[in-house]
Amino acid sequence: MFENIDELIEVNLELLYNTKSQYMMRINFKDEFGFNLKNSKSFADVLVKKGIVVLESNQGFRCDLTELGRQIYEKGGWIKYLETIEPYAKYKAMVTMDNQVERIEKSFLRKIMIASIIILTLCFFLTIITVEIYHK
Repeated sequence: MFENIDELIEVNLELLYNTKSQYMMRINFKDEFGFNLKNSKSFADVLVKKGIVVLESNQGFRCDLTELGRQIYEKGGWIKYLETIEPYAKYKAMVTMDNQVERIEKSFLRKIMIASIIILTLCFFLTIITVEIYHK
């Protein structure tokens, strides 16, 4: 959709932050060269998903900067935010993978326990049947 989404977010985050009331109409979003952004609705949706703006509920034209958006800009902008978040994202992926492995191990152990109980029960019944046969 947008090849340079991070640069576009950086540019428009600065525009939003520097407006007097920290909101703007989505049709006023700019590209990196200062021209009006085509497909501003999709771009606004991206900003909403990232938690940077909130769209007005009626028509979805007005974009208000969120507290997260303000903090990101004040701490160096979107690119710097991504650089700080990236190591945590890798760590989170590792933790998620560890959790998945742990769940698979628990599931496997549960299956082994159930199979063991079934085999033990079958052995018990087989023993009883064998004893009955030899007892006669």
